Amino acid sequence: MKSPRIWQGIAWALASTPGGTTRLRLAARMAWALLRYPGALRRWMAVVWELQARGLVQDLPAEFLRAVRPFVHRGQTVQDRVVQLTDHADWLEGALQPVALRQLAAGQPVMLADLSAPRGYEFMRLQLQRAPAHSPEGELLLTLTLQRAAEVHVTQPVDVAAVAFSCFRMQGKRCLAIGGVRGQRHPVLRLSPNEITQALSGWKAPVLMLRVMQELAQFWELHLIGLDPAHHTLYAWHYAASPRHREMARRIAGSHDMLWKHFDAQRGPGGWMVLPPHSDDRLAATALSPEKRARQIQRADYWIRTGNVLRVEFRNVLLRPDPRAELARQTESQTIQGMFSGYDESRHGTPSSVLDSLPASQF
Repeated sequence: MKSPRIWQGIAWALASTPGGTTRLRLAARMAWALLRYPGALRRWMAVVWELQARGLVQDLPAEFLRAVRPFVHRGQTVQDRVVQLTDHADWLEGALQPVALRQLAAGQPVMLADLSAPRGYEFMRLQLQRAPAHSPEGELLLTLTLQRAAEVHVTQPVDVAAVAFSCFRMQGKRCLAIGGVRGQRHPVLRLSPNEITQALSGWKAPVLMLRVMQELAQFWELHLIGLDPAHHTLYAWHYAASPRHREMARRIAGSHDMLWKHFDAQRGPGGWMVLPPHSDDRLAATALSPEKRARQIQRADYWIRTGNVLRVEFRNVLLRPDPRAELARQTESQTIQGMFSGYDESRHGTPSSVLDSLPASQF
C-alpha cells in the first residue's frame, strides 16, 4: 500500500481539528509549503507513513500537518520543522522503554515518577504525554498532576504545571528544546498558588519542573535549551497590530525571562537560551535569618529526596542513548552540523551541600 500523495495535505488541513490557526489558513499554509518545500514534505510523509504502519502514530493527517502548523519559534521554516520533527521521532524510539513508548503512541500518559503526596492529597505525579497535534511549543509535555484526597469535594486530577519540549539537533548537538512553561489552564479545576507551593514544600512549580528537565537531560545525555522570548512567534509582524497578542507576548516574555535568569541561562545559537546541566545557587546561607534558613533547608531537603526518586524511577520507564542506534536513524544527512556554542559548563559545579541546591527567593 502506497503512502498518500503530499497534495492530500490540503484536504487534510480543511478537515482538521481547529487549533492554533483556522482551517482555511492552515490549508493556505499547506498549499504554500507544497510549492516551496515539496521535497521536505515528501520526506516527512514517508516518515509518518512508516510510523503509522508500525503503530507509533494513530492519526496520520494530524501528524503530517505538524510540519506546517505555526511553531513557537518564529524563525523556523517548514524545512527546519521537518528536520526537527524527524529528528524527534527518531530519538523518541530510543528514549523510552517499549511499554512506555506504546502507551505514548496510544495517547496515554506515561508516569515518570509517583512523588510523595502531602497530607490531603491522593497522589502527586510527574507524567509524560504527547502534546496535541496543534501545540506550537513542542511534541511532548512533562506535566505535574495533583489530586486531592477523596474526602475533598474536588477529586479530579489537576495539571498544575507543564513543560512543552521536543528533542532535535542544534548545530550538531542533540538537545531537549523547551518551547514553553505554563501553569494551570483548566477554567474550573484549579489549585491556588499557595496550595501548590505548600504541596511542593516551598517550591514554585515552574522552578521544580525545570529542575526535573535538567534531570531528564542528564539521563538522556542531552543539552538543555529554552526558547528566547524575543524569538517567540507572537513577536512576528502580523501579530503586532493586535493588543491582545501584544499583551500575551509581554506576559510570556516576562515569565520566561525570569525563569531563564533564575537558572543563569546564556544566549545560545538560533534564538535559543542554553540552560546549565544542573543548578548550584551558591546561597550565602549564613547571612539568612533562622526562619529563612529553615525554609531553605526544607526546600533543599525536598529536592534531594525528589531527585533521588527521579533517578530511580527514570530507569523503569526511560532508556539511555545507544550510540549504535544513531547509525540507523533517518536524520543523519538532514541535520545542521557544527560546534555547539553557548553555555560555559565550567562556571557550575555539582551542589556540595544541602544549602547549595536551593531555589532563588523570587520563585
